Amino acid sequence: MNLKFDSDVLVVGAGPVGLTLAMDLARRGVKVHIVEVRKFAEPPNVKCNHVSARSMENFRRLGVAPSLRNAGLPEDYPNDVVFRTAMTGTELTRIPIPCRKNRYTERGGPDTEWDTPEPPHRINQIYLEPLLLKHAVAQDGVTLINRTQVTDFVQDEDGVSVTLQNLDTQVSQVLRVRYVAGCDGGSSFVRKKIGAKLEGTEVIQRVQSTYIHAPQLAALLPGKPAWCYYSVNTRRCGTAFAIDGHTSWLVHNHLHPDRPEMFALAEQVRSEFCIQIKGLVRARPAGTENADLVSGKVEILCHELVILNASVTPPFQIDDENLSETTRLTHR
Repeated sequence: MNLKFDSDVLVVGAGPVGLTLAMDLARRGVKVHIVEVRKFAEPPNVKCNHVSARSMENFRRLGVAPSLRNAGLPEDYPNDVVFRTAMTGTELTRIPIPCRKNRYTERGGPDTEWDTPEPPHRINQIYLEPLLLKHAVAQDGVTLINRTQVTDFVQDEDGVSVTLQNLDTQVSQVLRVRYVAGCDGGSSFVRKKIGAKLEGTEVIQRVQSTYIHAPQLAALLPGKPAWCYYSVNTRRCGTAFAIDGHTSWLVHNHLHPDRPEMFALAEQVRSEFCIQIKGLVRARPAGTENADLVSGKVEILCHELVILNASVTPPFQIDDENLSETTRLTHR
């Protein structure tokens, strides 16, 4: 019997879910350790782009709602959802949603009748997660261990012995805790280790998400700005989200449902990857040509994709002219 514990709960994963759980437990006097494979404050993924009313209510209870509400898009940027024939095409319809400055006070629209003190909030994970991290590590009883991976754990009648490995030194240690909470994403090691199943529909739709920096895009968009742009046409359907209201966008490209192998590879491609593509070269439909590119009149329907050389995505935009050469060489 081993009743000596290093912590009450080990939270695996310092994403929004893991950080929120750690904050909640700490408020209840529970000692928490969090392990995360990334470096401290390493830029997060841009997956999350919206926080529900229920989540905002929990953040209000945890004391972090005000800082979240004041982050993300500019305070006067419309949170509208717009449907167009293309992102720069003809507008079909629009769902008006208040900007964050008027989120608590505006009434009359389809997204304003929430019976809650904390309506939903449009904020990307690149703004959300750093604020949750700052709040979580400031709580008494919370210890964050970065660049560390859970490689094994064994449960007995008293608690759990967890094997941790430092990803920089490869040194392992064993942490003794009462409970382990798996907050390590869709491919969760913890979930697989305990034999739990991922319930629900495995694939609703196949979408490739791309985070882009497009300084000139906003000026090309007709009419009133929006948070979400749905492009609906016979050639290609997709979605784009405004991240900072100026130059950063999240693009969801809907892939062919009958090409799962292409989708699996496309998910792995990141900025600066060197890839080889084989497929059918065809003319772009009228009105979709890109006059700024030599190849702007054609497109490729991909049949074969090979990643020739992967690249670690640097923590900055490649075309950022304000970066020093030292910073560039550090992440070369």
